[in-house]
Amino acid sequence: MILKIDMTSDIPIYQQIRNQIVFAVAKGDLKPGDDLPSVRQLAQDIGVNPMTVNKAYALLKEEGIIIIDRRHGAQINASNNSGLVFT
Repeated sequence: MILKIDMTSDIPIYQQIRNQIVFAVAKGDLKPGDDLPSVRQLAQDIGVNPMTVNKAYALLKEEGIIIIDRRHGAQINASNNSGLVFT
């Protein structure tokens, strides 16, 4: 998964991560059931603190876009992707 993060943007990094995942789901690049990278892996890939990715994932989980399971990690929610909201 390749995310483009603008470190100079006024939009917080966690919000940029959230928005790009939501956009990928809306475009069909990420489909229900697809795995997302672990928090640590994504943080390392884009060069941010793991807590930043954790905050983005928590927001996505709260919105019902992803599900998080300790054994399987984060996945795109197969049951509720109709209410996507871009911010």
